Parts: sequence; structure tokens; C-alpha cells
Amino acid sequence: MSAPSSVARVPDSATRIQIDFLTQLAVHIGLRAEDGLSLMAPQVISGPAGLAGRFHLHPEQAAVLPEVLLPVAAQELAGPEVLRLLTLQAAILKEFGWYLGASAEGMLQLSSLSWIEAPQDAATAMDMLNGIGASVLQALLDEPAPAPSSA
Repeated sequence: MSAPSSVARVPDSATRIQIDFLTQLAVHIGLRAEDGLSLMAPQVISGPAGLAGRFHLHPEQAAVLPEVLLPVAAQELAGPEVLRLLTLQAAILKEFGWYLGASAEGMLQLSSLSWIEAPQDAATAMDMLNGIGASVLQALLDEPAPAPSSA
């Protein structure tokens, strides 16, 4: 994953345990330990599938909610794409417990619905979100095959 471009400062509210968590998370996703603080939202990182991702830090605990932004504006979808989106949303929620919806920026996003309390698990979730996100993009943007004609 590629590191965020800006230098992060330690938030006044971050605890030592939260800072240690982010440091370990940075190492697990292939960044330098000192890049850990720059993983917190609103900063974004580029994931293994090239999708923008970010981690929301729990306000009190050493835990994060990972999310991946998909490069599709929600309002761009229409017609059969909306049906595919809803079908994908239901499958992702059922299979992974993740939410496929709209980000604050109006883009589609995949996000965990549960706080992740282990840095390695958060790194794994970000990898999975990137992979599933790439599959969602392919499913939404690929033209469906035409129905076979009956003679």
C-alpha cells in the first residue's frame, strides 16, 4: 500500500495504546511504523487494488473501522446498475457484514460495520475490502452479456 502524502500529527485525544495500534497497523500494511498516525481518516491510502482506503479510529479504544472508496459517484448509477448495486449490497452484507453505500463525498464505499481491534485483522480487512471493491466495480461497470436470441 502506498503511504499518505501528508505528515500527520498526534491528535490530542489519541491514547498511547491507540498510537501503538496505528504503528503496528502501518507495519502490517507495508508502511513505515512512523506512518501509522497518517492512516487515520480523513487521510487516504492507496490499497493493493489501487482503491483509496482509510481507517476511522475509535474515539476511546484501540480499534478502527476500515473503508474503501470506489471511484463511482452514487448518482452516476441508473437503470439496471441500481438493481446490480442492491443485489451486491445484500450479498456483501450477508457474506462479510460490510456495508456498501455512499461516502460523505458521494462516492460508493465499502466499509466494515464492526470495529476491528487487532492491527493484523484491520490490515487483512483493508486488503479484502480492496479485493471485493474491485469486484464490485467490475460487476457494476461491465455491460451484461446480451440474452441469447431464440430462433
